Amino acid sequence: MALAADGVSYSRTVRDHIERGVGIPRELYLSQELFAEEMTGIFGRSWLYAGHESQLTQPGQYLTVECGTESVIVARARDGRLTAFSNVCRHRGARLVDPGCGIKQRFVCPYHQWTYRLDGTLQGAPRMPDSFDPGSFPLPTAHVEVWHGLVFVHLGEAAPEPIAELLGTGDALMGAFGIAKTRVAHTISYQVEANWKLVWENAQECYHCNVNHPELIRAFDVAGLNATGRLETKSSPSLDPRVAHGRFPLRPGAVSLTLDGQYASCKPLGAFGGGLEPYTASIHLKPTFALVGCPDYAVVLSERPVSVDCTEVRMSWLVRDDAVDGTDYDLDTLAKVWDETNKQDWGLCERAQLGVRSQSYVPGPLSVDETAVVDFYRAYANLLEAQDL
Repeated sequence: MALAADGVSYSRTVRDHIERGVGIPRELYLSQELFAEEMTGIFGRSWLYAGHESQLTQPGQYLTVECGTESVIVARARDGRLTAFSNVCRHRGARLVDPGCGIKQRFVCPYHQWTYRLDGTLQGAPRMPDSFDPGSFPLPTAHVEVWHGLVFVHLGEAAPEPIAELLGTGDALMGAFGIAKTRVAHTISYQVEANWKLVWENAQECYHCNVNHPELIRAFDVAGLNATGRLETKSSPSLDPRVAHGRFPLRPGAVSLTLDGQYASCKPLGAFGGGLEPYTASIHLKPTFALVGCPDYAVVLSERPVSVDCTEVRMSWLVRDDAVDGTDYDLDTLAKVWDETNKQDWGLCERAQLGVRSQSYVPGPLSVDETAVVDFYRAYANLLEAQDL
């Protein structure tokens, strides 16, 4: 069992701090040993957001998912299936493709030209002996599933809980947005010089919003959060602490999270195009993914720890699949609120990272507006405990 500096397990340390009503200790943001364990035991055994199905409509279209030292290719095979397999050649370990997306007829290793089909099986390798059997060298596979058009992969060997079951309590709330009938309009990747837990803590609370997010609070009604600081939920909450969903309270007259509170796209999503009363809602899967749906657009946020003090956060803006840039929406208007809010948040997270490095830092008591931060700590403690940490 991995232990914190005081000889107590990390999970027990987190639970002790929850019971005391204070933040978690600085060591958990700084420990290289713990970070390595988290990458293998938590992120390596969690569903990771890969992309939207609209990015994988044709045979040969692919995208990559990076997780620590691991890289996975998700591709549309010739028979229409989605496949996921290691981005590492079976010969001498070279990466087959660079991180990102594209389209290929087959995957050819740049090093020695071993060639793989779109399902990861080896098609051939030059100048190998007659006894060589390509069928014995397929690329290791990963689990891949789709939820409302969003593609996820799981790197664990054992079959994971299906993503649809895990996120199922959010179906009634999020189904109205018709996410499967959207496409990616824009994506930004941010490098945040902070530990991944600081990034997630920030996303759980709006204790900081009134002062730090002037664009967001034009439409978002911070005062409308419930007494615990959580988003309102009329649907059944998830029994799994990794999953949370609820509605965003908006200011009177606002119908979307935009600068003026009005639609950024004139092509409403899903049921809102049929007259459903507008609302905005989100679902989180800690510690990897969040989806926020507005009646006219949605954003998907995914988190990838790069190092103990650096996190890549990727946000994609989704619009209805028939919406046209410059005609049905203006990209700058669409992206403005979240891009500004993100950059403000990352600056705050980086200030926190600088602070927790100090030997003088002792975690302080949490406010009544940070109950969802405690929810995150509980989920984190469970994830640590599951890995005997």
